[in-house]
Formats: sequence, C-alpha cells, structure tokens
Amino acid sequence: MSTFTPNEPAHTRHAVVIAGAGPTGLMLAGELALAGVDVAIVERRASQQVDGSRAGGLHARTIEVLDQRGIADRFIAAGQAMQIQSLAGIALDISDFPGRHNYGLVLWQSHFERILAGWVDELEVPIARGREVSGFAQDGAGVDVELSDGRSRPGHRRRHAAGIHPAARGSAGAAQPRRARRLRHHSMGGSRAADRR
Repeated sequence: MSTFTPNEPAHTRHAVVIAGAGPTGLMLAGELALAGVDVAIVERRASQQVDGSRAGGLHARTIEVLDQRGIADRFIAAGQAMQIQSLAGIALDISDFPGRHNYGLVLWQSHFERILAGWVDELEVPIARGREVSGFAQDGAGVDVELSDGRSRPGHRRRHAAGIHPAARGSAGAAQPRRARRLRHHSMGGSRAADRR
C-alpha cells in the first residue's frame, strides 16, 4: 500500500491532495491517477475499516462506471447481483434495460471501500492514514494543505475542496454546502405537503 512515510520530506509536492479515503475520494484519486495527475489522499482513519453500517449496495450506473475502468468484476465477485431498484416502495425490475449491468449489487461499503483502496494502491496513489486536514494556506504558487500532525502537503492551484470537514473547507475559502432550506406548507385536502426551495 502506498502511504506517506515518517521519513518523507514535510513539503512533498502533489498536484492534488484529496481529503478522505471514502468511496468518493478513492474514486476521484483513481480517475486522476489514470489521467496522469500526481495525487495523494489524506485519511483520518488509521485503516480502511468502516465503523458501523453505511451504504449497502451499488446501483447499475455505478457498476457501469466501474466497468469502464476495468474493475467491475472485482465488485461483482464480492457482492450479490439482484434487482434492488424501487420507486415509492414498489420494486422495479430493470433486467430488460439495455446494458451489461442491468441489476444492482448488494455489497456493504466496508467491502467496496476495500476494493477501491486496492485499485488505488495498484495506481500507486499515496495515502496518509491517521491524519486529518486541519487547514490550508494559499499563495501565488499554490495551496499548502496542513495536516493534523503539523506537516504540510503543498499542492498546485487547488481550487476546490471535496469531501473535506466543514472547518477545513471554511479555512480554504470554499463555499459551504447549502443545507438549510425553507419549508413552505400548503394545505392539500387536509394534509400538509412541504415545498423545498
């Protein structure tokens, strides 16, 4: 597994530093590595172990994307293919949809993170485990990513902060995700419906 080592210079440069080795961070790292971008990941967990139950499967489109990268078979071998789609609690059979993967895959997040981490390791993407992104400092040359152990990772022209804790996202000057929404209630035959804006 590629990791940052204690002997690695404190100012190791990477074109992109990703905060978080969950499914989104791992997939992004893999895509960037395939495009020839020098990418590294910072992950607060000491291992790829996932605490508690999270996502329990993959939808057909996700399997298609994994197939485009040549790694879908790894997930299919570890999971159980079945019709998992539904709409308003009604099961939908998509077995007649066009495409190679017209089914869902039952596979816990702990398993698909492990598989993605293996793929990213094959692509030689370094992962700094047991460290958190604690802040950013930007100058004309790029952005330094400050880690919880006091080390920093210079990155070049990093403009977006994806998958980052809100405190670090704020110090990077990145917009906070819009969470608060106004709810307006309308009377509909004695019931109330929420209109989200």
